[in-house]
Amino acid sequence: MGKSIRFSALLLCAFFLLTAGSYAQNITGTVFDEFGNPAPGVSAIIKGTTLGGATDLDGKFEIKNVGSGVFTLQISFVGYRTIEKEINTNEPIEPLTFNLQVDAQSLDELVVVGYGVQRKREVTGSIAKIDSKQITEIPTQSFESSLQGKAAGVQVTTGSGLAGSAAVIRVRGISSISSGGDPLYVVDGIPITQDYFLLNNSGGMNNNPLATINPNDIESVDILKDASATGIYGSRGANGVILITTKRANSKKLNFNFNSRWGVSQATALPDMLETPEYLQMYQEAHENDGGTGYAILPRGTWDQARRNNTDWVDQTTGTGFKQMYSLSVDQRSDKYGIYGNISYDENGSYLIGNKFTRTSGRLNLDWDATKNLRVQVNGSVSSGVNTKVDAAWSGGLGAAMSTALPIYPIYWDSLQIANPNNGEFNIDTLTGDTIPYAQSGDYWLEAGANNNPVASRELRNWRTVDNRIITNAKVIWAPRTDFIFTGSLGYEYIDLWEKNFRDQKLDVNDPNNTYAETYKNINNINTSLQANYIKTLNSIHDINLMLGTEYQYSATSDRATSNFSGDFGRDFEGTEIADQVGTATLNYYIFQSFFLRANYMLKDKYILQVTGRVDGSSRFGPNNKFGFFPSASAGWIMSEEDFMKSQNVVSYLKWKTSYGRTGNSNLPDGLDYWLFRQGDNTYNGDNYLYSTQLPNPDLKWEITDMFDFGLEVGLLDDRISFEAAYYLKNSSDVILVLDIPKQMGYANYTDNVAKVMNRGWEFSLTSRNLVGKLEWTTIFNVTHNYNEVLDIGPYREDAIRGGTNDTRIVLNKPIGTNFLVRFSHVDPESGVPVYLDINGEETTEWSPDDRVPVGQVYPDFYGGMTNNFRWKQWDLSLEVIFSVGAQIYNSSEKRQATLISDWNMTPDVFDRWRKPGDSDTRFPRATLTEATYGSGTPWINTDQWLHDADYLRFRKLSVGYNFTPWRVSDTRDLSLRLEASITNFFTITNFPGLDPEIARDFENPADRNLSPNVTYLTPPQERTANLAVFLKF
Repeated sequence: MGKSIRFSALLLCAFFLLTAGSYAQNITGTVFDEFGNPAPGVSAIIKGTTLGGATDLDGKFEIKNVGSGVFTLQISFVGYRTIEKEINTNEPIEPLTFNLQVDAQSLDELVVVGYGVQRKREVTGSIAKIDSKQITEIPTQSFESSLQGKAAGVQVTTGSGLAGSAAVIRVRGISSISSGGDPLYVVDGIPITQDYFLLNNSGGMNNNPLATINPNDIESVDILKDASATGIYGSRGANGVILITTKRANSKKLNFNFNSRWGVSQATALPDMLETPEYLQMYQEAHENDGGTGYAILPRGTWDQARRNNTDWVDQTTGTGFKQMYSLSVDQRSDKYGIYGNISYDENGSYLIGNKFTRTSGRLNLDWDATKNLRVQVNGSVSSGVNTKVDAAWSGGLGAAMSTALPIYPIYWDSLQIANPNNGEFNIDTLTGDTIPYAQSGDYWLEAGANNNPVASRELRNWRTVDNRIITNAKVIWAPRTDFIFTGSLGYEYIDLWEKNFRDQKLDVNDPNNTYAETYKNINNINTSLQANYIKTLNSIHDINLMLGTEYQYSATSDRATSNFSGDFGRDFEGTEIADQVGTATLNYYIFQSFFLRANYMLKDKYILQVTGRVDGSSRFGPNNKFGFFPSASAGWIMSEEDFMKSQNVVSYLKWKTSYGRTGNSNLPDGLDYWLFRQGDNTYNGDNYLYSTQLPNPDLKWEITDMFDFGLEVGLLDDRISFEAAYYLKNSSDVILVLDIPKQMGYANYTDNVAKVMNRGWEFSLTSRNLVGKLEWTTIFNVTHNYNEVLDIGPYREDAIRGGTNDTRIVLNKPIGTNFLVRFSHVDPESGVPVYLDINGEETTEWSPDDRVPVGQVYPDFYGGMTNNFRWKQWDLSLEVIFSVGAQIYNSSEKRQATLISDWNMTPDVFDRWRKPGDSDTRFPRATLTEATYGSGTPWINTDQWLHDADYLRFRKLSVGYNFTPWRVSDTRDLSLRLEASITNFFTITNFPGLDPEIARDFENPADRNLSPNVTYLTPPQERTANLAVFLKF
């Protein structure tokens, strides 16, 4: 009996043990992404408990000792739809498999932030995201031009139609006066060099380093706009930050993509210039108006010679440019390895004859999961951009065709010229005594100088810039625990830029030799960073993300310029160097050392707080201000997650957000805190001497911008309609000014932090899926208003601030670069002279700089863009427009093309001029050869007569595409083919009388760009292109 009892008790204990074991199970599984690849870092938790964690690098998870009962297993990851599965632990549970699906809602997409990524619903800052399709769908001179009209708060102005030209980007206005106003560019976490280089100071031909970046390599561009988003970049975030993420492997099978595009380009508009009969009539009329008799003396040659010529110089300098692009990429992802590679060739010929930019590039991005907890990423790109240049704008070429190249000038001599036609003298060979003809028939006619014969200037010159660039970085990601991630990166950027310029001796009759000069620039940029992330979800309602990091950057730039090479140098840049060369060389460097943090907290997936802080130390500033602290804070409320919002079905998403913080601008030249000296060209008492060129400022520091932002994000009708709106205020202080100082002090200028600038405005963006089904129609729209004002310039005078043209200046309580001009009233109907308004508004016929006043409007009231995309079956159509309302452009060249008769040709506008007493309501005064006729001793009469409204609506792109049904070419591979035709800049609605209402004149330095943003001077117009593209995927 006792044995039976003991046996029964033993069986009962075993039963309870077995039963208890069935109630405490381990749940295991694997999570895959949308491509079938293991998904590491995915949250796998038992909802409502603290049980769970994150998947490892193989996408696997294990949740131990889950008690008995029915639970909900929640699988979630940023940018993907949350998966919930009911689990009954009272039954055996096999290993689970989950496949993530991308969250298609536009308000819940993945966005890149500084040093990380976030779901858009968790972002409390203002960030605009542009994907790879939007970047590559428009063939542009440089990738940044493709951002135009795509993002609210981001004003993109394409420089011109020149090959390789840069765009000017302003994020929520301009806050700097004398320092750079461009945003910071970061490629795969590495801040890169983006400053425009002006090598030989020739109009319109700055070198654009961004042109070497291949748009086909870009996965996305995220533009950070407010302090919450840019604050993590501290002293470099005030002008906005543009984060460029390149493509990586995303397919388990080996994929090949081949893209090709062919196209042609022409100018959006070309000027009409006077022909010879019209020019001679105007010139003679001006001569007679000035009291002259007989025939006027022409700028060159006789009347008989002039009548024989009627050269259309615009036609001689412009034509049709040809474009072609080829790109081949490959990618594959396995359990441990990922590879993405691309090689591309892009050739852009502009409408200026002889001008072409070519880019050859290659990229290799590698991923290696070394262990379950260790991942290594290596990115590398190599590119070479070759810009074959021609004179443009004020340096010649098309600029000369619109100005000093007169129709009475021939291209070639039409007959043998034995003697110099100007003085009758003969050229004698000193060795033989023979007479050397002055010019052979067919030689270029250069009597008026090289710039007045654009054909000769182009054909007798070889001008080329080569920009070789390497951008590479390695990143190690180590996750010792699922809630701790450590990341270390090392990046390197190398730029090797040189320019060679050959001029044939024939271009300068006073020089018996060819001339050759070269300029060289070398940049080495090293960047390292370390960061630690702690990610934790507590009780399924508290999401915590903490990040601490440090960053170090060293950048060195060396410049060298050499001229006076020997006369035997030829067009191929080959020749013998001689001792008479003249050279200059400089070496500059800067260092950034930074420490930063970011803390994110989200409660119940609807209440959000974020705090960031960064300490920057920079060698660019004075010894008294080496370090600065830049904090920011932001909050968000996803109101649509509240219970009281659940009963309605109109508002599917609603988030309020606000931020406040401080950022800075350190985009200025190096060494402003030092004494600078230069060796004199001559000697004193037989010795070389040094003289000072810069007065130092040991207190120089970064510019400070305090930003406030308040906005909302809304999704309606299950996010079929979504929009964002924001109001912002940017107050900048300690703004840097470069100031003229009295020459008695022995220096040219001084740099100081004294000014204050304000920007405020609002922005709105909308996405609407108007039609769904067989016919799809989507509209994307954005509009921005920004107001800019200079609040203070300290103790200095307004006219002491250096930079800009004579047409603009700093004016207190007005925008940066306000036009400062004498006001034009009318043309006097009796005398034909212009009538101005003096400083008091009284009429006068005397022009005086003392009568200049602020006039016009530099910046637009509104700017933006709209895209309509249509899809029907396998066809798609896209129409994109951009617009600008309220801005004016000062056409600085018009004052010589439509009034004073000098050495310039004129436009047909000059026909609307005064001719005789009694002529009223004429646009332009009488023709004259005497500058004093217009009440001034200078032909550069700056009045608001040349200030024009520049509103425009531009149809920027129209494309039609067809996607063929894929062909099965093997058991595992399909071939996809897409054909696309497009035209760009094909139509513009505007009242602007100049060539193009969209201008960004190429200046020598940031101060000129900031202070004269609306001044054009013979600036080449934009280009219009027609393109055919082929896309293959197999």
